[in-house]
Amino acid sequence: MNPADLVAITNLEHAVLCMRPAEAIVQQHFRQIQEELLTRSSNLKEKNFTAISSSDLDLLFCAYDEHFLARLCKSALGARALRFRLSRKMTRVGGSTRRSIDHDGAECYEIAIAIDMLFSCFRENDRRITVCGVQCENRLEGLQRIFEHEVVHLIEMLCWRDSDCAAPRFQNISARLFLHRAHTHALVTQTERAAQAGIGVGSHVTFIFEGRRKTGCVNRITKHATVLSGGSRRQALFGRLAI
Repeated sequence: MNPADLVAITNLEHAVLCMRPAEAIVQQHFRQIQEELLTRSSNLKEKNFTAISSSDLDLLFCAYDEHFLARLCKSALGARALRFRLSRKMTRVGGSTRRSIDHDGAECYEIAIAIDMLFSCFRENDRRITVCGVQCENRLEGLQRIFEHEVVHLIEMLCWRDSDCAAPRFQNISARLFLHRAHTHALVTQTERAAQAGIGVGSHVTFIFEGRRKTGCVNRITKHATVLSGGSRRQALFGRLAI
């Protein structure tokens, strides 16, 4: 690592360990970021948005880096790539951040957001939603809280190589910078949605398999309810039940 990168990382480390913005300033930054995203994004036109792309996460990162971190995070990345991904496979966590080595040997980072979980929340008559211990009124607020959590993971990886959201350092940074009160979320999972419909693991249900009506037992709930039907393991048929 060259000296300039080391200086940039040291600057970021010092900033996140010392920053303590007033709550009014933090709330002002939150509102500014919302307004910028709703204005600049070609997908997000309302707070309970119904479409999003990975480029919106790029806009979000730039806004957070500018308003909260004086662009120190981007500077600490240096030449290393930061990629953004919308995940439809994550069904229990709101997001993830990882460091990897690219095909050319270069270090790179990725922030992924569990977008299906966001789209499954904030429906009419839904229960109260909290993310990072903060009540969220709409999808945009939920996205912001998840993204803030992942930004702290990124900061820790850049400065200290490892990151643990259950550890004191992580929770101290996220509380001071973003007013988080917890490191977990209470988004509505597909398991909860299924339970609301009276479906759980072990439930007997009817489903369509290759155009024919089948009866089976729910053996797993992720994005869909996976149903097992058949007299033996070898003869078993699997179907998916939309929730």
